[in-house]
Amino acid sequence: MSRKFLTSFALATALLAGAVAAPASAGDFKAEVKYAEVNGVKLAYYMRGQGKPLVMINGFISTMGLWDPLLVEDLSKSHQLILFDNRGVGLSTDTAENNTTIPQMADDAAGLIAALGLKQPDVLGWSMGARIAQQLVIRHPDAVGKLVLAAPNPGGSHSVPADKDVEDKLNDPALPMEGKIGLVFPPEVGGVKAGQEIFARILEAGKNGTAPNDFVVSKRTTERQDRARTTLWRADQSNFENLKSVKIPVLVTDGRYDLIDKPVNALIIARQIPFAWLAYYDGGHAFLFQQHAQFTATVDAFLQDPAPTP
Repeated sequence: MSRKFLTSFALATALLAGAVAAPASAGDFKAEVKYAEVNGVKLAYYMRGQGKPLVMINGFISTMGLWDPLLVEDLSKSHQLILFDNRGVGLSTDTAENNTTIPQMADDAAGLIAALGLKQPDVLGWSMGARIAQQLVIRHPDAVGKLVLAAPNPGGSHSVPADKDVEDKLNDPALPMEGKIGLVFPPEVGGVKAGQEIFARILEAGKNGTAPNDFVVSKRTTERQDRARTTLWRADQSNFENLKSVKIPVLVTDGRYDLIDKPVNALIIARQIPFAWLAYYDGGHAFLFQQHAQFTATVDAFLQDPAPTP
């Protein structure tokens, strides 16, 4: 996904909040942001829910405040969620000389797991977060219990890119925001209306404190992450090859109408990982927001399955 689009995607909460009145369910929960020293930076995080820990890794320039509140609420009923900002994003710090890579952010996630004293928590990664999560289990095979990948990409020559017209639209500054949202929430399953409702929930959660009011990403971080997830990821052939050595249970998911990371990428990954689960949903790149109840039901079934590691 292009830098320009994702920047607009992250900021669309403010643009679309007035369009739909759909407040998040606040209850008595208030997000308490804490910090962990990891690999020379401070990673901001908060926790919510009860049960076995589930570390959630968000996508390109997306903060911990940009998860859909209904998805977070659903998952928190059965899991202790650990949501955090990648280095340089939102409330997390970075170093001036850093040259961000997907493996580096995977090492950060492993460092956070260690800093919090978590014993093989489960991990969920979405979009670029699914790339980080793949590297996490490859580089730190003993750090994770089970893995959920949402809208993943295998990297290198094995990845199937978006169509040229989709890339052109993503990079077209004249395309209205509604058109770009339609690329993430395609018209086959609700389109712009779904995007508006989700963004409204996100903004309301930031206002009422059920999630951090945490949406800022610098130009420097945007450029660093963009290079990490495009130029460097496309040049890396090792991620796909190393997936065949993953020994933990893995659930691979995507939306049937994902225009950004095409659904076939999920199939390619699932075939490479021994005994992986594979599930598709009605939705696009952000299917797990649109289909939060169905997605949560699958995740719960997978994470609670007592089947032994392959």
